[in-house]
Amino acid sequence: MVTGSRHRSSELMLTSHSKRRSHREARARLATRRFAMHAAAAILFFLALSALRGAGGCVPSELAALLDVKRGFSSDPDGVLSSWTARRPDCCRYWRGIVCDNATGRVTEIRLSNALADDGSPGLSGDISPALLRLPQLEHLDLSRNSLGGGMGTPLPRFLGSLSSLRYLNLSCTDISGEVPPQLGNLSRLVVLDLSSYLVGLYSGDLSWLTGLSSLEYLDMSLVNLNASVVWARAVNMLPSVRVLALSDCGLTTPSSSSAPERANLTRLQRLDLSSNGINTSTVHAWFWDVPTLTYLNLSGNSLSSPFPDALGNMTGLQVLNLQGNDMVGMIPATLQRLCNLQVIDVSVNQINGDMSEFMDRLPRCALRNMQGLQLSAANMSGQLPEWIGDMSELVNLDVSFNNLAGEIPQGIGRLWKLTRLFLLKNRLNGSLSEAHFANLVSLEWIDLSHNLMSMEIRPSWRPPCRLIYAYFPDVRMGPQFPAWIKHQPDIKYLDISNAGIVDTLPHWFWKSYSDAVYLNISVNQIGGKLPPSLRFMTSALAIYLGSNNLTGSVPLLPEKLLVLDLSRNSLSGPFPSEFGAPELVELDVSSNSINGTVPPSLCHFPNLLHLDLSNNNLTGHLPRCRNISSDGLGLTTLILYKNNLSGEFPIFLKHCKAMTFLDLAQNMFSGMVPEWIGRKLPSLTHLRLRSNMFSGNIPTQLAQLSDLQLLDLADNRISGSIPPSLGNMTGMTQEHTPLLLNPLTGYGASGNDRIVDSLPIVTKGQDRDYTSGVIYMVSLDLSDNVLGGEIPEELSSLTGLVNLNLSRNHLTGTIPRNIGSIQKLESLDLSMNTLSGEIPSSLSDLTSLSYLNLSYNNLSGRIPQGNQLQVLANPAYIYIGNSGLCGPPLAKNCSSGDDNKDGQAPLHGDKGLSDMVFFYLGLAVGFVVGLWLVFCSLLFVKIWRFSYFRAIDKVYDTVYVFVAVRLAKCGEKRSTNT
Repeated sequence: MVTGSRHRSSELMLTSHSKRRSHREARARLATRRFAMHAAAAILFFLALSALRGAGGCVPSELAALLDVKRGFSSDPDGVLSSWTARRPDCCRYWRGIVCDNATGRVTEIRLSNALADDGSPGLSGDISPALLRLPQLEHLDLSRNSLGGGMGTPLPRFLGSLSSLRYLNLSCTDISGEVPPQLGNLSRLVVLDLSSYLVGLYSGDLSWLTGLSSLEYLDMSLVNLNASVVWARAVNMLPSVRVLALSDCGLTTPSSSSAPERANLTRLQRLDLSSNGINTSTVHAWFWDVPTLTYLNLSGNSLSSPFPDALGNMTGLQVLNLQGNDMVGMIPATLQRLCNLQVIDVSVNQINGDMSEFMDRLPRCALRNMQGLQLSAANMSGQLPEWIGDMSELVNLDVSFNNLAGEIPQGIGRLWKLTRLFLLKNRLNGSLSEAHFANLVSLEWIDLSHNLMSMEIRPSWRPPCRLIYAYFPDVRMGPQFPAWIKHQPDIKYLDISNAGIVDTLPHWFWKSYSDAVYLNISVNQIGGKLPPSLRFMTSALAIYLGSNNLTGSVPLLPEKLLVLDLSRNSLSGPFPSEFGAPELVELDVSSNSINGTVPPSLCHFPNLLHLDLSNNNLTGHLPRCRNISSDGLGLTTLILYKNNLSGEFPIFLKHCKAMTFLDLAQNMFSGMVPEWIGRKLPSLTHLRLRSNMFSGNIPTQLAQLSDLQLLDLADNRISGSIPPSLGNMTGMTQEHTPLLLNPLTGYGASGNDRIVDSLPIVTKGQDRDYTSGVIYMVSLDLSDNVLGGEIPEELSSLTGLVNLNLSRNHLTGTIPRNIGSIQKLESLDLSMNTLSGEIPSSLSDLTSLSYLNLSYNNLSGRIPQGNQLQVLANPAYIYIGNSGLCGPPLAKNCSSGDDNKDGQAPLHGDKGLSDMVFFYLGLAVGFVVGLWLVFCSLLFVKIWRFSYFRAIDKVYDTVYVFVAVRLAKCGEKRSTNT
């Protein structure tokens, strides 16, 4: 029984196991069938997709869309889209800038940024085609740095807001203009939006559309005009995902209290750039101080007038802090000690008004060894640089220029082995620089120590450890020997050792060592030596300043790229070369040399020449006529030729110089009439000096058309006629006239340092005064020493900005204009040696700025006006001498009792109280008697002279007698004939 039971149990188990195995096999077969079905479906799907994509691997509809996009561009100078052709249908593999999804073959990215923009290429131009809408999976669109619209500007298409898959949109630095379409707010998947530009073209009056960009992490709208968007702060504060926010130079203003967010909601923001806007706040509670997650903060170029807020200490992750160019006041807060990650701090052009040592002590000690940039220029800092500045071992850029720092430069600076830029210019630093200051500056490339009181004590054999590129040492004493250490700096492109006290001969190695220099300035020394005949080997040179030295030789041939050349105040001689070279020359100054010969016609072939100074040389002959000038004319703005021997009529080529502002032809031998066309052809003229020539004729009335003319000097010529009343219409000589913003006498060089022309003599206050570039601000009218007649026009009283008025040594008649006192700025008035009559107008006492007055040798009469300013003038008797009819102080003649001295004061003209006129007639009588007796005695005692004299008298008598007798006889014959 037991055995049977076990047997049946075994059968049952075998049966059950067989059933389970059959069930598993059935399920396996079912799974196999399902897998086969799915595989077949997948194969069919890919076959169908392949059929849709075509043989080339690009979806045909999207290929056609891309070709339409290409047709929208009107210009492709670099051939960027040359691969976009139907002959190569696989756009995903062969078309430049196209990226497709590997699985679907759909276009996902278009990358057409202009890679050659830095080389001057305009890139693509034309329109953004709406064919982009036929690319439904487009996620990335980059057309940056192209000239869309061909430089004419094209609007930003509104259809871009319908590219719903877009995650990246970059249209920066294009010519797109007009309103930013609010439809962009529909791009909810957008992560990066860059509409920044280098020109203001786009604008948006309302940024509320930004709230729709819920995924946005990067926003750059720099130079998009957002001035009308008053709620901009609230709009950007509703971008919780944004990490980079750049709104530089957008015209943003301080939000009102109602539109400003109470606190920042930008919990992920890392970089914030609001530079170069009009944000003006005096509070330390502005929302942008409340973003503790920042690593980069740039608020430069605003008008933040608040103190530096303590909240800066909460930005513990901050690496770059740029507050340059604001009005922030006071010392940086002590809370900055918590910024252990700080690498760059720029608080230049603020009013810190503190001591340098205190500032350095408030920097985070935990970050000093990681600090890379310390920029404190123009922050009104005083004190000294600390010695421990050498512990900032990672420092790359140190700029403390334009402050009031004093003392010596610490030698610790020499330990900054990573320092590449060192700017200490325009302080009051003194002491000497030794080799220790440069001991470990192995990375130094840029150094500017100009305009301090320092000297350099360097051995001639010393070799610097650095390789400088930019070396500026003007006013740093390194003479008298020429510094030999610069011989070992062949990489220098910009060298300035001007006014360095060098009294030496230019070494023979100099020109070879600096043949690659871009900017070279060794002026204002006493460097001798002879210039090479040609400088064309300096193929990179743009500006060369060699003025105020003792260099000899002649004007050399110039480098091809040269823009500025200053050889003034040397000992150069010989004529100009017939061909200069340097076709792009902008400024040429060879004044105060001994250059002779004529001005070569090649000077007419510099289309970009703005400043030409050939003054104080020995040039002769006529100026070139400059034929075959282009329709644009010549670009000259400053022409200075005074003190030469040039001749001929007024230069005719000046008709083509419409931009001329300063014209000086004084002290030459020019002749003829002052042309009328000056008023029409030189509309920008501000200064016209023609004194000490031989010009004749009348003063052209057309000069009144020169609305900006503020200095007119026609003195010491042969000009006749009357003074045109229209000169009173020269608005450039009125107080309301705006002075020149750009001084044409400071040169156009790239040095950044003001450079002045040689002194220009201006006759004012009775003497020649030498003016340098300051003459550009002089307002003067000088018509003296001519043969002008007639009255002084009353209209000249309208020239209320005049500082100097000189009409002396003419033949003017009539009275002094009664409103002369309205010229309130007048400092010098000279009307002497004319035949003016009448009384001195009482308004003369209103000239409170007057420091020189000369009314001598006229026919003026009456009481001299009284006034505080008139009482303090120097040499009061000389002012009125030669006017017998004048009376009253400061003269001795009393207006009520003749010559009696009413006040009992000593007479001004001798012990007997004789007037000037009595002395004049007494001297005349004595001279007549002495002269008569000299002639009489000569004839009496010298026999030969006596015979010759009477023989000549007889001859003249006979000639006159015969002439009269003949004429009378002829008249008698005519009468008898008529009878």
